[in-house]
Amino acid sequence: IENRKKMLDMDFMGERSTSPIDGITRRYPQILILKPYDSCPQICVYCQRNWEIKDIGEAEITRKNTISAISWIKKHSSIKEVLVTGGDPLTLTNEYLGEIISRISKIKHVERIRIGTRILVTLPQRIDSGFLKILSRHHMPGKREICIVTHFEHASEMTGESIEAITKIRKLGIGVYNQQVFTYYNSLRFQTCFLRKILKI
Repeated sequence: IENRKKMLDMDFMGERSTSPIDGITRRYPQILILKPYDSCPQICVYCQRNWEIKDIGEAEITRKNTISAISWIKKHSSIKEVLVTGGDPLTLTNEYLGEIISRISKIKHVERIRIGTRILVTLPQRIDSGFLKILSRHHMPGKREICIVTHFEHASEMTGESIEAITKIRKLGIGVYNQQVFTYYNSLRFQTCFLRKILKI
């Protein structure tokens, strides 16, 4: 049975072995991943972390785990960049997400906070005034940068609502970057180039 479990292990990125504490993955000396929520509004087939997702809407990572993880970051001054991802952290309320970003922002040695989300694709209306206030409050150019990393796979996912949400974020002086999973099909006939062109709008 044990051998079968090892064969079925979907943790192909070896995240278990690079997790010093619940809620954190650390592969690099200066950058780590903080996972305050391990579920997502859309389970993508290419997701490297879908092995952690037990059920949509159910998360095993508690607030206590997350606060402990942030305390761990504070104790390690070599950490300069924190990627807040999951799951999708924008599934959380503004109040809770604001608390997480605020706690990280108070760590002096953290120079950059990235927020990884697919909400710009799945529910762009989520980018509301409350979330924008969180970003503007903690984005301090030259001291601490906040940026958004999203996941558009194809130009057909780009809607008017998505462009509007991206525009709202960029007006704050905050960068929006796209982490596309490169496949043969989404690069066919210059579709990836077209997507990159649209994302610059």
